[in-house]
Amino acid sequence: MPEPSSLDAMDVTLQLAAAFGQGTGTMMLEAGALRPAYNAYVDHIARAVPFWATDALTSISVMRAMGAYAAHLALSQHRFVISRADVESALTVVTTVHAAPLGTCPITGR
Repeated sequence: MPEPSSLDAMDVTLQLAAAFGQGTGTMMLEAGALRPAYNAYVDHIARAVPFWATDALTSISVMRAMGAYAAHLALSQHRFVISRADVESALTVVTTVHAAPLGTCPITGR
């Protein structure tokens, strides 16, 4: 992983999108399907950049889980393409369990 000083918000965003894709396996997404997840976390991403080298794993794991759940939702309805609604539903479930994967940690304050 690049040094934190060379990272920016786009690097983190792309890594999170890749993690979501890892969770989906080989399934495709509709164009714009990830927009709800991006909109939910865009304000937190810039704050996460300085700590990304040490704190990334939790956020990456949450995004993988979100991708896996979105894929499950599509497949359970006999679809092979993940929709925006699937991502919105997965986002709701993941944020219920882990409310702010890119937000301020109540333990570290970061």
